[in-house]
Parts: sequence; structure tokens; C-alpha cells
Amino acid sequence: MRNLLTTHFYDSANRYSSKAALKEKVNGAYRTVTYQEMKERVQQVAAYFIATGFAAGERVAILSENRSEWPIADMGMISAGLVNVPIYPTLTAPQIAYILNDSACTAVIVSTRYQLEKIQKIARDCPNLRQIVTLENLPDDWVIEGLAQTTFAAVLTQGEAALAQQAGPLEQRLAAAKEEDLVSIVYTSGTTGNPKGVMLSHQNFASNAKAAGAAVGFDYTHTTLSFLPLSHVLERVVNYVIQYCGATVAYAESIDTLAQNMQEIQPTAFIGVPRVFEKIHSRIIQNIAQEKPLKRKLFQWALEIGEQVADYRIRGLVPPPLLMGKHRLADRLVFEKVRARFGGHLRFAVSGGAPLMKELARFFFAVGIEIYEGYGLTESSPVICINRPHAIRFGSVGQVVDGVEVQIAEDGEILARGPNIMSGYFNHPEASVEALHPDGWLYTGDIGELDEEGFLRITDRKKEIIVMSNGKNVAPQPIENALKASPYIEQAVLVGNNQKYMAALIYPNYPALETLAREQGIQFNQDHDLARSTQMHRLLKSEITQLTETFARYEQIKKFTLLENELTQENGCLTPTLKFKRRVINQKYAEQIAQLFAIASV
Repeated sequence: MRNLLTTHFYDSANRYSSKAALKEKVNGAYRTVTYQEMKERVQQVAAYFIATGFAAGERVAILSENRSEWPIADMGMISAGLVNVPIYPTLTAPQIAYILNDSACTAVIVSTRYQLEKIQKIARDCPNLRQIVTLENLPDDWVIEGLAQTTFAAVLTQGEAALAQQAGPLEQRLAAAKEEDLVSIVYTSGTTGNPKGVMLSHQNFASNAKAAGAAVGFDYTHTTLSFLPLSHVLERVVNYVIQYCGATVAYAESIDTLAQNMQEIQPTAFIGVPRVFEKIHSRIIQNIAQEKPLKRKLFQWALEIGEQVADYRIRGLVPPPLLMGKHRLADRLVFEKVRARFGGHLRFAVSGGAPLMKELARFFFAVGIEIYEGYGLTESSPVICINRPHAIRFGSVGQVVDGVEVQIAEDGEILARGPNIMSGYFNHPEASVEALHPDGWLYTGDIGELDEEGFLRITDRKKEIIVMSNGKNVAPQPIENALKASPYIEQAVLVGNNQKYMAALIYPNYPALETLAREQGIQFNQDHDLARSTQMHRLLKSEITQLTETFARYEQIKKFTLLENELTQENGCLTPTLKFKRRVINQKYAEQIAQLFAIASV
């Protein structure tokens, strides 16, 4: 069998024709799209593009939130030999224009009127663009001059008619596809400067979906709840994993409805980023803190039992019978209630996109939720390494997936090679040469180390390392993760480039601070009072000192400031996968940072 995304999809669609492929909430209830229905719509989309004159290799963008039409349009375009250019729906009109022009897209699929208004603003600045497809019906008088417009419903209808008249053109496109053919140009989220388009092929995605799915044990019995943007390569390959093995994906309405959608879908697998697991953990701990003393003691006892059992299982050992007896009781009294927050049927979760705190992974493992932390980049389609059943090391990103190699360069940079590695950056040959060694190795830009069992640990981003005025190099992420272990700290961003000491911007857990303030007799009327309180700063200084005492003296936090607002995607401080945009944060909080270093003697 050829290692093509289309081959894998159509094979599963034929094998699991009556099974649910997609689930999406419509009018208050989840509706199902079977594999047979999805296959028919995919073929209709492909037939439409072929019949309307789109040549193989043409680029078509998707500007949409997660919804059932997204994977249908994606596989339809790939079936027609087109190249999908996914665009984050959170991007602004000028950012979208850059991607459309850099990739020379000739058409764009948009979800809502809000997204279409962005295209309206930039249409004249995108000379290659000739057609728009809207996923929702719009008023008849809505026209963007110079562009052909149609709806997704019309695409399906016209595609169905084209297939009925002549199926040969689609069959020819499918037969002509090669493993090295480009299927997508995925633009990096652009934490600094303009994003670059990563060129990914059938082989890149198909090999990675097969290897990653096998590593964690994905099969046709699984249902996953999807909330990470399909524009991001991690969620994209998860969808290909699901299509490869005939599983089901349900789309969350939004991150705000995640808890409710968990109860409705009761997923068996869940893919998230560390920030989501941090928020869930924080909510659990806050709820426990509000319980009566007896319940708090019971939770703490159960957690200690769970951690002891986890230690045995991580080492591949069977816990002693007495401990297992206590664990069964702890599970019935405490852990089942925690797992119920995920719908009660979760077999495992996957975390990617940023480092997962070791303590967080240990906590969830103790309560019976195994989180398999993985690692990869857009340029690697994306999975390079992942933890998996019976091979987990907290604080690591696991072992390499099948077919992939990893080695550590002399300067500590992680290099990766395999069938999942991109062919280069679209329209950026010089950047491609910098990223790819002639022997096929990808320079990841991450610093890490491999242990004797092949588990990879990421120590930091090469480009994010802070260089102090004394020449010392500081990796911010390990220190930031140490700070987030505090129940009083939600987010922490290290600063100190070209400075003689390290400082931090901290967004605290305000509900936890309020409780602490009452216990300490600190007067306040609102959260902003706590952010400015000298007494609160003194208490947090002691907490921060404790949390960072194991780091070198030059790495320890000398000063900090409390932020009144959370760092979010909406205020421009986080990428769509919730990573810090450090350049943006440094600009946004330039005044506060300057004050942290205003006095040289600390």
C-alpha cells in the first residue's frame, strides 16, 4: 500500500463505513457524520475543484475554526492534488494577507461572516486570489469585487453532479499522487517576525500519523475530543491518526465549554497543551481547598497512595498487595470523581506544544490519568518523540517514534531525521538551508539530552536562552515551570537579557491569593490591591526563593512584578497553542521590565 493520506483515509472509510467519523454540536446536540458520509463529501469537494479548473499543486487556504467541514475540505483538496494552506482564525487581516500572498493561494475557504470580513479588507492586496468558498450561507447581496463566491453546500452539490457525469478525473488525480507530493504548507505561528511556510508531503504526514498512533495505542475504538486548532500541525496529525485507524473525533464548541463537552462526549483520548492541564489541576486543587478538613485529608492520603503506586508502575514493577488494596479504596473514594471531570472513560491524554511540568504529569498519573508527553515541531509533521504505555519518564518527552532518529549536537541542539521531516520552507530557500543539514538532519532549535534508555529531555529553546550581562546563559523554561508549581502562581515569564540578575513577570492565581490574604490578615478590596500589596510581595518572595533554591545563584529570581491581567491569545501574548510570545510580552510590559532593573544593586 502506498503511504498516502488519501490511501489511508479511503481504506478506513470503506472498512468502517457505518461508524462515526466526526461529531459536531449543532443546535444544542452532537450530530454524527459517518465514514461513508464523510467519504462522499470528500469526493464531492475534490470533484468540484477538478471540474472548476483547479490544477494539481494549486494552493487553497482554509480560514476556519474547528468544525466538521474542515477535515472534509482538507481531504477533498488533497484528493484533488491541491495544497491546503491552513490559517489560524485568530489572525488579523494583514497577517492573513501575508500568508495568502506568500503561498500564492488562488482560493480560500472561510467559516463565518467575521472571517469573510477579513478577506474583504485584503482582497485587493491578494492578486492571486480568485475564489471564496463560505462554509455558512450569507446574504445574496454580499459581494467581494473581483472574486467568485460560492457556498460549501453548493460545492457539494456541484461536486456530486460532476461525479455523476464523469468520475474519471478524480480517479486519475488519486492514482497520480506520489508520496513526496506536497499536501500542505503550514505556517509557523510566528512568535518572532513573519511566519514561514513549512512544506509537508503525503509521506511526512502519513508516516507520522502511523508511527504516533501506534506508539500510544490509538485504534478504531477510540473517541477523542478536539479543541486545539486544526490549523496547528499537532491537531492536524491527530485527525490523520484517527482517519488511519477508523476512530472518531468530536469537536469541542470552544475552550470555555471543554468541561461540558467532556461530559457529553466522554472521550477515551484527549490531546491538549500544558496550559489546559495546568488549569484543570488548579481547579481541582482550589475545589479541594474549599472542602472540610476531613475531605482535604482524605484527598491528600489518596494522592500519596496514588503516587506510591505510580512509582512502582513507572519502574515496571507490580505494587505490593497491601498497597494495591489501599489504592482500590483511594480510587473508589477520590480518583473516580477526578476522572469524572474528563467524562469518566478517558484511557489516556497526550500533551504537546510546550513542556509539561513533571509534578503535573505525576499528579495526573497518580489519579489514574496517564498523560503521554510528546515533542515535535511543525517542521517534523510534528511528532519526534513521545511517552507511551509502559515507557514513561516524568520530565521527559519520551522515546523516538518508529522511523525517526535523534542525536544531540555538540552545542546541545537536538537534531532529528526521518520520513516526517519537511522538504523546506516555501519561498525561503536560504532559511531551508539553515534548517536542514545535507544529510537530512533537521536543526530543531531546541536544547536537550538523551538518557541511556533513549528518553529525551528538553532543557530549553536555543533561541530563547537569556544571555546575562556577565555572559551567563539562562534557560527560562525550567525556572518558569518551577515557579508554576506554586499554588499562587498561574504564569511566569523570566526576563533578564543583558542584565546582571534575573527577574520575572508573574500572573498570580488570584483566588488562591485572596485566601492567603484573608489568612494573613491582609486588607484588600479587589485583585489589583493584592498585586500592589507590599505584604503579599513579601510572602510571594519567600515562595519564589524556595521554589528556585536548587538553581544556580545567577538563575534565581531577584525581583518580580505581579501582572493584573492574564497572558492570553486574545491580548497577543500567547500563540494559538498557548506558548509565550516573548517578544510581544517584552514590548507590552517594557515599562514594568524597565522598573525591575532600574536599581542595579539588589
